[in-house]
Amino acid sequence: MDLPRPLAAWGPYLSIFPRDLALSLGPALQRLSSALGPLKVRRASGDGEADGFDGLTRRGPYERLLASEWLLADEAPDEFNRRAVMGEHIFLRVNHPAPGGARTSVAVFDAGPAQLGSPRIAQLAALIVLARRAEAAGVRFAWGILQDPEAPLYTDVTEAGIFRLLQARTPHEATDAQVAAWRARVHGWRELDDLWMVGPPRLGTLPTTRGASVLQVWDILDPEVRRVAVKVGRWPGAPSSEVALELPADWACVRLLRDPFAAAASAPRRLERRLIPVSNLVFAANGSKLFARAADGGLVAFPIPNSPRAAAGAPRSYDPWPGEPPLAVGLAGKRVVVAMTHGGALTPWYYQKRGPGSPGAAYTSPPAPLPSPFHPPPGEGRTLAEEAPNQEAVLRGFSPLPGTGRVGDGRGAGGEVLHPFLTVGGASFVVDSSGALFRLLEAAEGRALERVAGRVAAVAAVSGQLAFVEPAGAHGPARIATVAGSSPPVTAVVLDGPGETAFFGFGGKVAHPEHGLVAVEHPDGAWEVVSARGRPFLTPFAGNEVIGVARDAQRGDACLLLLDEDRRTLVLAGLSWTRKLAPAGAEIVHAAASPAGPHVAYVTVSGEIVVTSLDHDAPLFRLLPEGEA
Repeated sequence: MDLPRPLAAWGPYLSIFPRDLALSLGPALQRLSSALGPLKVRRASGDGEADGFDGLTRRGPYERLLASEWLLADEAPDEFNRRAVMGEHIFLRVNHPAPGGARTSVAVFDAGPAQLGSPRIAQLAALIVLARRAEAAGVRFAWGILQDPEAPLYTDVTEAGIFRLLQARTPHEATDAQVAAWRARVHGWRELDDLWMVGPPRLGTLPTTRGASVLQVWDILDPEVRRVAVKVGRWPGAPSSEVALELPADWACVRLLRDPFAAAASAPRRLERRLIPVSNLVFAANGSKLFARAADGGLVAFPIPNSPRAAAGAPRSYDPWPGEPPLAVGLAGKRVVVAMTHGGALTPWYYQKRGPGSPGAAYTSPPAPLPSPFHPPPGEGRTLAEEAPNQEAVLRGFSPLPGTGRVGDGRGAGGEVLHPFLTVGGASFVVDSSGALFRLLEAAEGRALERVAGRVAAVAAVSGQLAFVEPAGAHGPARIATVAGSSPPVTAVVLDGPGETAFFGFGGKVAHPEHGLVAVEHPDGAWEVVSARGRPFLTPFAGNEVIGVARDAQRGDACLLLLDEDRRTLVLAGLSWTRKLAPAGAEIVHAAASPAGPHVAYVTVSGEIVVTSLDHDAPLFRLLPEGEA
């Protein structure tokens, strides 16, 4: 990148930004660099092997006496003798190199509410200046987030690293304990003597920051100026200095904070208006496709590429019975399965990669009730007459299933909710309009629907079996259960709350091997996140709507997926951190998190559909309706 000469020193770091944003950061970098000054590498008294000469000294053997001193011995012997007596001779000093005392420079950034907005731009400038300062001194540089003392230190200043800094937001102020945890973490590092804490003024008052250098950043609350104040305080006993950094233009500040690398501005592909999703979104069990009801009826499937650099396949529509809304959709091997209902019977339609679909045999409810492991047998609190009506499957698609990744109630334009059709462990499962979970049975007597659970809040395929959340009821407390093949369900976790609303999400190493990653709502508004690492409670921000559960790859932490109160921004919210995704171009009406991969999908009021990779911090694809700019 061609930069003005005063900014050339930061060229490798500014080159990752678009040129206009790089130039807008220039004045702040120059001012902050001048306030910080160079990193001085202290050297201990050398005791290594001799390596040439590095200066002059008053003491030493006479074979290292300067040649000019020997000249006095010839020309002025009395002066030569006087200097010898008075110790004024000058000798060459031998260089004994020793390792520098500041071979690693570490910066820790406060991600609390006092650093939101313009102070975050000052933090971004500080990250670049401190990294360049360490590079100029020939030492290593690493940085981390103050509220996350257990996370790995980052050693790079790249697009991904800057995204991590900008998106590491939490509503919690840094505590003395968190600072102490960082100090304990670096305690004893021989190569470390340059430690910076970057945050609000209160950071400098914490007892545990004593002994570290503190870069205090705060807004200047004056409507007439656009500046951020920075105070550089060095310990121990060094004088502090305060400077004011000029903020870039408004447009540059917005881009720096929301989308500095134009990750959300990739060229979208066109989508026929008849294929615009008008219902909740359903991910395939393996995460390879995204399904929704289409504007012209039937279903539409969107292939999901493996990465932002991979090409996405064209969407495909399925409409087995025109005019009849499909109940559920999923995959059976490589075939797309669309479940249709009529008269209490369920008919799965199977679609190969190419060609028309073919209907399978119809499945109906059996005339007699089937034994259910989730309900007591007759004579133990429920009569056969009470049990029988619940066995009848009124298979329609007109009631919402919590956990399908809906915004609001998840209904489409016609009020229909699309349910997942899941084939796991050699068996297929479907949810009916009342939320009951059924298994498709094939026996000598014919094909039938066996009820597995009277009502479920969420279902997903996990480790070759079906996992589901059943709310509390006459059968007992709410629970997370699993079922494989033709086996009866097994309770994996007994829940404390009613379990009326729940989500399954992709957890990676955070997910439990039996039931995966699950979030369950409690009556007080908190959400219990059940994973392999415990069952913490997370409370969403006021005005935000929970639409899923996921995990952050960098932190290795489970989190809720929220829709911000602006209805355009998706937010990942962990126990002490938040991370915002790039805002949508219009209000989001449907959204979902994949239980099978680190993917989030949403549809806006304008019909734009976006699938984003949480690991890549970039859209996998964007589809814009025909006629939209």
